[in-house]
Amino acid sequence: MRVSVLLPVRDAEQWLAEAVESVLAQSERSLELIAVEDGGKDDCAAMLRDYARRDRRVRVLATQSDDHGIVAALNMALAAARAPYVARMDADDRMHPSRLAMQIAALDGDPALFGVACRTSAFPDEDLRDGMREYLAWQNGLVAPEELARDRFIESPVVHPSVTMRTEVLRERLGGWRDRGWPEDWDLFLRAFESGLRLRRLTEPLFEWRQHAAQATRNDLRYSEAALLAARAHFLARHLRREVGDRRPLWILGAGPVGKHLVKALAREGIEIAGLADVDPRKIGGVVRDGSRSWPVMKHSELNGMLPRPFAVSAVAGGAARCRIRGEMARWGWSESTDFVVAA
Repeated sequence: MRVSVLLPVRDAEQWLAEAVESVLAQSERSLELIAVEDGGKDDCAAMLRDYARRDRRVRVLATQSDDHGIVAALNMALAAARAPYVARMDADDRMHPSRLAMQIAALDGDPALFGVACRTSAFPDEDLRDGMREYLAWQNGLVAPEELARDRFIESPVVHPSVTMRTEVLRERLGGWRDRGWPEDWDLFLRAFESGLRLRRLTEPLFEWRQHAAQATRNDLRYSEAALLAARAHFLARHLRREVGDRRPLWILGAGPVGKHLVKALAREGIEIAGLADVDPRKIGGVVRDGSRSWPVMKHSELNGMLPRPFAVSAVAGGAARCRIRGEMARWGWSESTDFVVAA
């Protein structure tokens, strides 16, 4: 057996057949589908049992009444997995018939890889929001391990159910999934990058992500802006303590809403910030306050030439803004990761 597909299922009756059949139709036949029924109210459990009767590759588990939720379901499936690779899948999505074979081939060919994602398309088009279009364009543009690791503090650099990973690394080194009040997938990948693990993306679009009003990314509080900020600040603070410490002053690039929220969140994580820098003359000379704490806002160009050279965290939202920041830093001779990181 080559791969165990982990499929948490809850109230997905209208989409479940498409998802399961896209797994069972894979060109890679040596697989098991571990479906975990997570306490829903529809007929998913009966549908899954029927699939298990018809195809011996389907195994059906169920979470306990006192321990529902995607983290519990995923960890139950991971504990039961018998293959060297595990692939994520959600009950409302679809995968291309070649997805698992191509991801397994990539993992077989590079033992240094922990996981392999693929490019993702979203459907149906009428339910695809502009923010999601931008998110997928950003994600799909990250291919090499260095690119995914570089952008990890912006948002999760891969769509969770598009990834295939090494079972034992996920189980033993990372301990599976955790519930910390923010997205369990971003938490997993941030821990993986922090541990020095490598992920890459195949350039082929092998995963189809269904958009609908009931999906978790639109409704679950773990995907709220506050939860995303908490995750970003927590892992960014750990990175800054390890890579920068107190050797260099820290500055936030951007004194707009994103920068203001981030400086306050980092302060709550115990990170000392010297101040914020901006290009907007209306902000320069001002002060950002949070209770008894305050940080000055200076002209961003004044950071260049400052001794000792500070370390900067870019907190200006949007792909165009990220490009401008990276271009400006390159002109200054600053190196990404060595002299600055991008966090929005």
